Formats: sequence, C-alpha cells, structure tokens
Amino acid sequence: MTTKELCEWLKISKATASNWRKQGMPYTGKDRSLRYAKSEVQQWLDSQKRQ
Repeated sequence: MTTKELCEWLKISKATASNWRKQGMPYTGKDRSLRYAKSEVQQWLDSQKRQ
C-alpha cells in the first residue's frame, strides 16, 4: 500500500508514518515510491506494543 493508504488505514499523519519508518517500520522503495505490506506493518505495530 502507499503512504497515503497507510495513513488512512491507521488514521495517522504522514509525519507519523515518517517517524515510524525511522523507528524501524518495514517498507520497500524510496523517496516517492514507498510501499508497505499490511501484514508486516501490523506485525511491527504488535511488536511495538509489547515493548
């Protein structure tokens, strides 16, 4: 999914998505072609809750 789709799904801002990428949220691509796998993002979010 795109950054826009990610933000709509999680109800977050693009700035939050950027911060999460810096913290290790999985993604592919670079610059304007970033993509996210919903299952990988969900696993990452779940792991963040446990910490």
